[in-house]
Amino acid sequence: MADRALLRPGPDSTTDLVLHKGGGSYAWVVPLSLAGAAQSLMVPVMLGAITATVAIVALVIGTDAATVAQIVLAIAAIEAALAAPLLVWMELTTVRRLRFAPAQAPTRFRTVRAARPGPWQPITQLCGVRLEYRLTEPYPGDQRPATDQLTVRFDLAGDELKWNPPALTSPQQLHKALTALLGPAGVRVELVTERIVRTRPGHGTGWNGGGSASANSGGFSGGG
Repeated sequence: MADRALLRPGPDSTTDLVLHKGGGSYAWVVPLSLAGAAQSLMVPVMLGAITATVAIVALVIGTDAATVAQIVLAIAAIEAALAAPLLVWMELTTVRRLRFAPAQAPTRFRTVRAARPGPWQPITQLCGVRLEYRLTEPYPGDQRPATDQLTVRFDLAGDELKWNPPALTSPQQLHKALTALLGPAGVRVELVTERIVRTRPGHGTGWNGGGSASANSGGFSGGG
């Protein structure tokens, strides 16, 4: 399962929770910047409806096809150029890892971004971890498979860090691994599961099929 690689040994007897690939040294600045710039090339595709509307209007008012093509290319270039700085900034400022020290029963942690790790903070600043697992099941006769989504929320003393683990990550195994790491430090790790049935076409919203929750050694359990 993908969750096996999410907790890895870090430098100097630490444990890293890998949220996103890379980070932690200046060597990652250029690759991550290029990744952000590359993503900007997709912006004209996502905004294609706007560009297409401009092209249609230009054709309707009698603009020749060659000029319309130039206009479309110019708009696409402007969209990509405007998006690139924002996407690069997002890549460089995204928290890519959470680093815990010592490796067992940590007493402190730090965030790791693209260039370098942040300052160490006491583990008490990590007030809790909540895993939210949502399973959408097919209604009777629906041929589409069930879908699921796992979201992890870290309560950093009032600031929330949200993370969507890779596909195929087992919520139960990730919960177990985080509990084993953070439970001895007194950090509450909670798993909440929600099951719903996919909405039939032409009907209202899907109905909730029930849920369950569990936590670390703090002893919380419940349903909803």
